[in-house]
Amino acid sequence: MERDSRRLGFDSARPAEAVREDLCDHLARWQATEFTDNASVVVSELVSNAVRHGRPPVRVACTLRRRSRGRPALRIEVTDAGPSFDTTLVRARWRHPSFTLEESGRGLFLVDALASRWGDEPASGGHTVWAVLDPPDG
Repeated sequence: MERDSRRLGFDSARPAEAVREDLCDHLARWQATEFTDNASVVVSELVSNAVRHGRPPVRVACTLRRRSRGRPALRIEVTDAGPSFDTTLVRARWRHPSFTLEESGRGLFLVDALASRWGDEPASGGHTVWAVLDPPDG
């Protein structure tokens, strides 16, 4: 299995935009542009959540895994110094009837729809929210 990893640029003045541009540049260099649309949404949502709900510093990384057989996978990780959270409770909230009335909280819902899997892991001095994307069908 071949792996390309990269820590992405982060600009506190325009965090989601800066990280999204850097990610798209790396996907182009890695000849993996099939991930661009979904990865742009996912990284924007994860970074926005980290900036809004987490604590600095915020770090972003991505890894492209190319399997000798099968399809590649892109893993996006956003780490911040805030506390970890229970993804089961987040998913349960989506099933509650009042969720349709919420004005915020749909970012992870989008991540869930676009990623093959995602989660939250405690990390040294904070936590990491990660998402794995498969290339889109077609």
